[in-house]
Amino acid sequence: MAASEFQRTLMGSLSRRGMSVAGLAEHTGYGPLLLENLIAGKTRQIPVDFFIRVADALDLTTGEKDALVRSWAFG
Repeated sequence: MAASEFQRTLMGSLSRRGMSVAGLAEHTGYGPLLLENLIAGKTRQIPVDFFIRVADALDLTTGEKDALVRSWAFG
């Protein structure tokens, strides 16, 4: 199965910051299973503050955060 645009965008941000999905879960307070399901596209039920928590945990720039949101919405 091909990776979604959201998966590529988020995993790229994690890689650039040397963080794993488990590390992101720890920093955001979300469970690793929830994040894995979102990243794999197994669910579209995203928590309301997801992008805020991820952007804060990864210290994303406005452009990076916008790209992540767009990849979720349109990817």
